[in-house]
Amino acid sequence: MMKKYLTSLKNFPILRVEESEAFRLSPVTMITLFPNIHQGRRLKKDDQINGDLPFVMAGTTNTGVVRNIGNDVRVFPKHSLTIDIFGNTFYRGYEFGAGDDTGVFWNDKMKDSKVLLYLKTIIEKSLVGKYDFGSKLRASQTHNFQFDVPQVNNQIDYTFMSDFIRAVEKLVIKDLVIWADKKIAATKEVVAR
Repeated sequence: MMKKYLTSLKNFPILRVEESEAFRLSPVTMITLFPNIHQGRRLKKDDQINGDLPFVMAGTTNTGVVRNIGNDVRVFPKHSLTIDIFGNTFYRGYEFGAGDDTGVFWNDKMKDSKVLLYLKTIIEKSLVGKYDFGSKLRASQTHNFQFDVPQVNNQIDYTFMSDFIRAVEKLVIKDLVIWADKKIAATKEVVAR
């Protein structure tokens, strides 16, 4: 099964952009990509009660999830991005709550996790190093932020974004299989001695 999966790399459509004169990167605003932009609400650690809802705060440890809570807080939808006050950006494939140091971004029509991972990456790369304790990012500041995204015929090319992430995933898996095969071969060689 793995061999079949890796063989499919040969025919992957990611290179179609080389053949298309209509393909280009063009700027779009955050509000165009994500019509729903909200800031979480303050919930002090002392007030958090145990529960089942992942609660997101600023930081990169555990992708910002500090614990699961049972408090009555707004539940944000899965297939969202979160951006904290430092610009740390994460894709959320599950429902969650968020603290006031975290902005939540979603588009009810955008459910493809691969597209959201692509957008997460370009957004985070554009924000890196710009925000800290002295200059905190708030969701309300982001509406007119612009990001270059793939477009064909003046339309956002969501298919390219999804295909691109799928290709990256396959390449990583291929490299992992090659690495594992080398380790297995080396182990067999040592055992055979």
